Amino acid sequence: MIDISLSFIQGFLRQELNSRLGLASATESVRLVNLHKDISPDNYLAMTLIHIEEEKTIKNLPFLRKNTPASDRFIKTNPEIGLNLYILLSALFEENNYQEALKQLSQVLHIFQGKNVFEGSDLAGQATLLGKITVELYTLPFEQFNNLWQTLGLAIYPSVIYRVRILAIYDAKTLGEVSEIRGIALETLQKSPL
Repeated sequence: MIDISLSFIQGFLRQELNSRLGLASATESVRLVNLHKDISPDNYLAMTLIHIEEEKTIKNLPFLRKNTPASDRFIKTNPEIGLNLYILLSALFEENNYQEALKQLSQVLHIFQGKNVFEGSDLAGQATLLGKITVELYTLPFEQFNNLWQTLGLAIYPSVIYRVRILAIYDAKTLGEVSEIRGIALETLQKSPL
């Protein structure tokens, strides 16, 4: 599901960016890449997954799902896992194209400000399995941002970090089966007189 989410976002960004900048639709303006010390600027926006985190605010206890609508049996499963994917969008442009790098990065901010929630008809192909994707700007303190680039072993490029929230990781493995509760009966005991 992580690959599907990132491919969807990459495709959406590429389409929007190419349209806004008047580039051919086949132009690889946004690439999903693994940043490393040997990467060279080649005039594109690099999208890199830098961290994965479980979304704890939506964590539930194990829950029950109905086998079929007509059935009175429920299956017990583990709840879906919500994830936050942190992506780094870096403008890997040659030094003489620095202004273009800033222009394209600004366009990314505009694009996600205008459209940051994707669900239903927005999601095409395998992305429909995700249900909903939310993209939020995420700001690191300057020191942590500097440490990130040092860890990557690269000079600092103009970049921005987004948190992508998905609720999609679900394995249909059954933990058990239970019957539907159709009523509650109470028994009362009467005290015998002394």
